[in-house]
Amino acid sequence: MSLRPRMMLLFFGIMVLVTLLFFGMNTLFWKVIYPSINRKTLKTVYVDIAEKVRSGDATSSELSETLNNVRTGSIIYFALQGEGDWDFNLITREIASVQQQEFLKQRLQEDFLMAEHEGVRVLEQDDLYTLQLVKVTDEEQYYECYGYMINRSGELKKFIFSMPLDRMFRTYDMINRFFLILSLGVLALGTLVIVFISNRVTKPIRQLTDISVRMKNLDFSARYTGDKTDEIGVLGNNMNELSSQLERTILKLRMANEDLSKDLEEKEHVDEMRKDFISSVSHELKTPIALIQGYAEGLSDLRDDPESFQYYCDVIIDEADKMNRMVKKLTTLNQLEFGNADFQPEVFDIIEMLRSILSANQKKAEEKGAVIECRAPGRLTVLGDPFEIEEVVTNYLSNAFNHLEAPTRITFTVEDLGLTARISVENTGQRIPEADLDKIWTKFYKVDRARTRSYGGSGIGLSIVKAIMNAHHQECGVYNVPDGVVFWFELQRAVEASETGADTLESEA
Repeated sequence: MSLRPRMMLLFFGIMVLVTLLFFGMNTLFWKVIYPSINRKTLKTVYVDIAEKVRSGDATSSELSETLNNVRTGSIIYFALQGEGDWDFNLITREIASVQQQEFLKQRLQEDFLMAEHEGVRVLEQDDLYTLQLVKVTDEEQYYECYGYMINRSGELKKFIFSMPLDRMFRTYDMINRFFLILSLGVLALGTLVIVFISNRVTKPIRQLTDISVRMKNLDFSARYTGDKTDEIGVLGNNMNELSSQLERTILKLRMANEDLSKDLEEKEHVDEMRKDFISSVSHELKTPIALIQGYAEGLSDLRDDPESFQYYCDVIIDEADKMNRMVKKLTTLNQLEFGNADFQPEVFDIIEMLRSILSANQKKAEEKGAVIECRAPGRLTVLGDPFEIEEVVTNYLSNAFNHLEAPTRITFTVEDLGLTARISVENTGQRIPEADLDKIWTKFYKVDRARTRSYGGSGIGLSIVKAIMNAHHQECGVYNVPDGVVFWFELQRAVEASETGADTLESEA
């Protein structure tokens, strides 16, 4: 059972218990305590009046004053034997009915000290008086005190006190009915108050419970919104602070976990690259080392054959040169990947660089029977390291020569994109499979190993291009066209006022 119904049941139970306690106390008072008070009152009246009779002061006014002083709201009828006729006290005569006066007179004339009546219970008795309870019916009961009083002359005078209890019972019934109605009203009103107080007290607790459940499910967006400054308000503010602290801590843990995951992935990637690198380098070096070793061993048998001797020497020199170029490329790539390259960015004209590279490769283009076109503006300045960018262009051009097929056309295109300039190199030939487009930038990756071996490729050139562009914080890529492949890279623009016009260069073998 939740807190709110438990509080309601607790308070309701307390109210019912208090109500029953009041009923019990009321019953105890009217059934035990109040009758005892009336008995004491009656005895007190007897003692006071007996003293006045003994002292000779038993006048009507004095007896009236005595009764008024000791009465507690109860009706006391009193009769005292006079000097011949029966003489009733003035107060008794004023408040007693004719029937009650006749009853008292009759009781005084009887020898009541010796009488025994059914329904009479003697409560207290001595030589001069008897105090008893007379029960005629359940509704008609009275206390009676009778006996003798000694006057100043030493004579015994009969007396009788009568205290009806019907008024007490009527008052008891009336109070009980009133108390019952009052209790039902208080219970109804108390129930409404309990519901209101329970809702008001448990509302912030239920809110805190909801917040704790959401915190358990790692939802820290909930906040305590109460404005109280009591213990619940302090608890709510502490939970808000705890929620914020946990949210920040878990966020840090998540970020640390993500960084750790990235580090682990990077480590795994580095391990894989290291394994691939060792495997690829071993594979790439195995063939030239075997050739060098084989031809070097064969030289000892060719001392008398100068032509074969020279051929063997040429093969050894060629393979050694290939190994040297591959080692240089690996060194360059290692410096680029680990940030050890000495970059010196400057503003230069990319068009002028392309002209220079095309001029240097004119003879190779003639040997390949290639047509090289350059579609570019007359001048376009960019920001970068000229030596590294020349390496990129040279790699793209070498790659285009190596994969060139009919109609043997290589096209350079330079586009001004505003903030950047895009340089593209397109060659006619076989297209790269779509699945391999993202892999060709990986060290030693070769789409067609047999063809790569035929022109002495090592699979490192494009990796160097990627590393250079990463160092420049620029993009590079590749895509297929219907009759070939396009490689491209971008550089940051550096606009100068002298840039003009457009020009087209063409070199044809």
